[in-house]
Amino acid sequence: MAGRTLVAAVVVVIVVAAVVGAIFASGMLGGGAAPRQGKVVRIVSQKGSYLPPEGWKLGDPPTISDKYYNPSRVTLNVGDTIEYVNEDETPHTFTTMKGKAPADFDSGPINPGASFRYTFRTPGEYNIYCTLHPHKGAVINVLP
Repeated sequence: MAGRTLVAAVVVVIVVAAVVGAIFASGMLGGGAAPRQGKVVRIVSQKGSYLPPEGWKLGDPPTISDKYYNPSRVTLNVGDTIEYVNEDETPHTFTTMKGKAPADFDSGPINPGASFRYTFRTPGEYNIYCTLHPHKGAVINVLP
């Protein structure tokens, strides 16, 4: 009888230790690392950004300027989100340049006043442009 009581006591101690360890590891009681919440960074196309810079012609690379996408250069971490907002008078896209991004995405046309969100899961440098107004460019650097 004493042997069974000892075995039961040991099993109870092991189960309690496992439960307490799981609670601390999950961060519920302050132990362990809390999961990182990704931030949201807003990029805006301002009024008149559909007009190309003087001297720019089709086939030239996109112009990286806060006049077109604001801000036009952003550094994020994996898990962060870009919210692209079109405040211009005409539709725009927020699209990765083929071969110039670790992962491709294309918002499709975004009407004035509308927005598009993309959460970055792959680190690297993303070159962005508007397929409708290819003079507009942005660079997003995503850190691991």
